[in-house]
Amino acid sequence: MSFNLNQWFADNVSEDTLFYYKGCVGSKKVTDILEKIETIMEEKNFPLKERKKILNILIELVQNLYHHGEKFEIEDAFKSYGSLIFNKNEEGVKIISANFIKIEKLKIFTDYIDHTNSLGAEELKTLYRKVLSNRHFSEKGGGGLGIINMIRRSGNKLKYCSKRTKGDNFFLVLTVKF
Repeated sequence: MSFNLNQWFADNVSEDTLFYYKGCVGSKKVTDILEKIETIMEEKNFPLKERKKILNILIELVQNLYHHGEKFEIEDAFKSYGSLIFNKNEEGVKIISANFIKIEKLKIFTDYIDHTNSLGAEELKTLYRKVLSNRHFSEKGGGGLGIINMIRRSGNKLKYCSKRTKGDNFFLVLTVKF
C-alpha cells in the first residue's frame, strides 16, 4: 500500500485539534504558524508558563520543518513540505510535526532521538552542555540541541515513526506530548 499524504493528515486531525497546517514551509510561514498558535493559546487561556513551554517546543519543531525538510514531489512539482498538528485534551498537549526525509538522514536522526530518549535528566543536562560547547553544526546549522531541549522541556521522550514514500524518501512523523 502506498503512502497517502492527505489520508495521513485526515487520520491525525481530530476534535482535539486546535491548529493544523500542511504545506510549504518558508521563513514567513514559520512566523505565521507561531503567531497563530500563540493567539490560540491566549484565547484558550493557557497558563503563561505552559504557553512558554509549548512555544519553545513549537519553535524547535517548526524550525526543523523549515531547515531539515526535503523537497518532495507534490502535485507534479518539487516542494518543501511540512505538517504541524497541535492537539489539546484532558490528557494534555500533543504536537505532531511531519516532513519528508531521505533514507540516509532518517537513520542518523532516529538514532540520535533513540540515544537522547535513553538518557536521564542529568545525562541530558551533560549532553546539552557538551553539544553547546562543541560548536559543531550540520550543513543546515543544527547541532542537536533542539531534540535535547524538546525532551527536557516536555518532560517526556519523543516519539517518531516513518512511512516509506517514493524511492529513498520517507515521511517522518515526530510527536511531543506534555
